[in-house]
Amino acid sequence: MSRATLPAWWPRPGVEVRLTLGLVAIFLAVIFLLDVLFGLIPDRARTELVARQTTSTALALLVTQGIEQGGRLPQAAIRQLAEQDREVLSVALQQQGRPRTTLIGNHAAHWTLPPGERSTLTQVRVAIRDAQSQPWGTLEIAFRPIYPTSLAEVLAAPVVRALLGIVVLSSVAIWLYLRRVLQHLDPGQVIPERVRDAFDVLDEGIVILDPQARVMMANEAFRRLAPLQQPRRAVTIGQPVTQLDWLCRALDGEEPEPAEAPWTSAVRTAAPSEEREVRIGPADDPAQVREVLVKCTPVLDPGGQVRGSMLRLRDVSALHQLNRALQTSQQALRERNEELGRLATRDPMTGCLNRRAFFEQASRLFELADQRGEGLVCVMADIDHFKQFNDRHGHATGDQVIKAVAAILAGGVRSTDLVCRYGGEEFCLLLPQREAADVLMLAERLRREIEDTAGSQVESVAGLRVTSSFGMALFEPGLAGLAALVDRADQALYDAKRTGRNRVSRWPVSEPETA
Repeated sequence: MSRATLPAWWPRPGVEVRLTLGLVAIFLAVIFLLDVLFGLIPDRARTELVARQTTSTALALLVTQGIEQGGRLPQAAIRQLAEQDREVLSVALQQQGRPRTTLIGNHAAHWTLPPGERSTLTQVRVAIRDAQSQPWGTLEIAFRPIYPTSLAEVLAAPVVRALLGIVVLSSVAIWLYLRRVLQHLDPGQVIPERVRDAFDVLDEGIVILDPQARVMMANEAFRRLAPLQQPRRAVTIGQPVTQLDWLCRALDGEEPEPAEAPWTSAVRTAAPSEEREVRIGPADDPAQVREVLVKCTPVLDPGGQVRGSMLRLRDVSALHQLNRALQTSQQALRERNEELGRLATRDPMTGCLNRRAFFEQASRLFELADQRGEGLVCVMADIDHFKQFNDRHGHATGDQVIKAVAAILAGGVRSTDLVCRYGGEEFCLLLPQREAADVLMLAERLRREIEDTAGSQVESVAGLRVTSSFGMALFEPGLAGLAALVDRADQALYDAKRTGRNRVSRWPVSEPETA
């Protein structure tokens, strides 16, 4: 969209000033045209040429009279005549065969014409003859330059002073006249005062534009939307809306190619423009940025012809703030619910599932395995000789042992597997879609990792040795339920304990030999 080329800080003249400058410029152009065609302004060069010829002739006559009267020059008369012409800088007499004689002024500084050269407007050489009409010498007269050589000389010129006086007086007269006339031609009078008062009551910013996108009316809500750096009264009647830089920047946004202005679209199509959301305010100060919905509607006369447009700006910043606050509250509520759910389903010491949550989730996995015939393996793990840790080193050390073992178990399985602190130092793992051989290898790996690393994770006691026993059972069709599967894994764990601990045992277990 078109936009004013002047910078934001540049003062923008009013309509009266712009019209006055235009009319004065036309007036001066007419004067110069008349001068070119008819010579309205006297030619300074021609006038000065005649005056200097007269002065030069008069000085030459005085010198000639002096020569005829015995060589006595009337210097007083020559000086008086030269002083009457302020354009004379210096006068000198050059007699043949003799040095130059200066009569007036610093002739050596002002005389620059080489010998033999013809006279110019500023360097005049007049031939002097004696009573016998024989060449006697020359009279040299240096004049001031005809045209000014500095600003002060230009301003001192009578013609320039006259033109400046005419320009100033005519500008004041035209400005006063236009100011008076424009008061009666104010486009704001197109909209009655009561209508403007009604628009000022609205919370939405309203701007009425003519077909050329000039402001016919702007209500107070629109003026309040201007950034704080912009004066509210900067919106003037008759001003092109494209001069409102803050509005044009908001409509352009960060798009590489600015879209068609809504008022242009409304006038061109005679239909409302699409409502769009823009951000008004300085990008470096988010607190002053406001979200605004912008829409432009054409203004039609009874015949359906477009007579202008109405730009509507609805500030939805408060609504967005409420939405953001609501989203923040919802997010905090979700996080709180997740935390409550974690506290309700997790063991606070180890972070593993508690028994209630474990059986809820494990029951669904058991039903899926039963329906689909998929593999499902239950593993029970127990820390060997755990009571000795509490008795010898205290319950704090026992807690560290439990945490170390739980971390190894939880870190060694998939995210879809379940790890539960079954009770005290006992853990239960349920692994869906796994085969017995894979789980056997997994249990053996976990057993070795506990034996190799769990003790070193207990900082309170150096060199502590921690081991665990594992029992595993595979789901089989027709199994009575999840409790039966866990019971089989528990029997396998008991077998691992009975046969020496720190090992993995699988159900079914062999019966112990009797003595």
